[in-house]
Amino acid sequence: MSGVPPRPPWHVLGAVLAGGLSSRMGREKALVQLEGAPLLRHVLDRFAPQVDAIVLNANGDPARFAAFGLEVVADGRPGAPGPLAGLLAAMEAARARGLGLVATVPSDAPLLPRDLVARLAAALGPADVASLAVSPGGLEPLFALWRADAAPAIAAALDRGERAPHRLVATLPHARVAFESEAAFLNVNTPEDLRRAAELMRVARAAEA
Repeated sequence: MSGVPPRPPWHVLGAVLAGGLSSRMGREKALVQLEGAPLLRHVLDRFAPQVDAIVLNANGDPARFAAFGLEVVADGRPGAPGPLAGLLAAMEAARARGLGLVATVPSDAPLLPRDLVARLAAALGPADVASLAVSPGGLEPLFALWRADAAPAIAAALDRGERAPHRLVATLPHARVAFESEAAFLNVNTPEDLRRAAELMRVARAAEA
């Protein structure tokens, strides 16, 4: 696609994080229909071209995602400990494949930037553990690129009861990349968010026509 930086030369595992409880939506967010397709399909359409392989982090019966043809990796920790556990599971999957980087996005972000991974990779310095997106609304810790060998640090954080990626990353060397569009990082948490996402998608299609 014109204007989109080329995919990074490093081998990147993409991880779509769908391990949340979807309590505000009241149903599985990844499978909620938006403009004729599940939210997860919109995420994959934008994310898959940016990485070498994709896994889906989700708990419960993986059969509900069979139509997407993805490997589903569960948290591996009891009690729904949050996105850090999903990140650790993805890192373990990456290391098993011999991939050195893990790019993460949530399963409820249907407008995520098409150049997300390339820009995060370009900013990742030799000493950085991760590179994170920053939108006009602030830090977006689930839109990130991590070195897979940071798995021990993630495991140690989980062992101490940490659940929030932004708190952990504040203690580690990392890069931050500013993105201009706040809409690109819209998380569909509620029915109102779903209506907003549909409106934004229609506006984008009209602009491209």
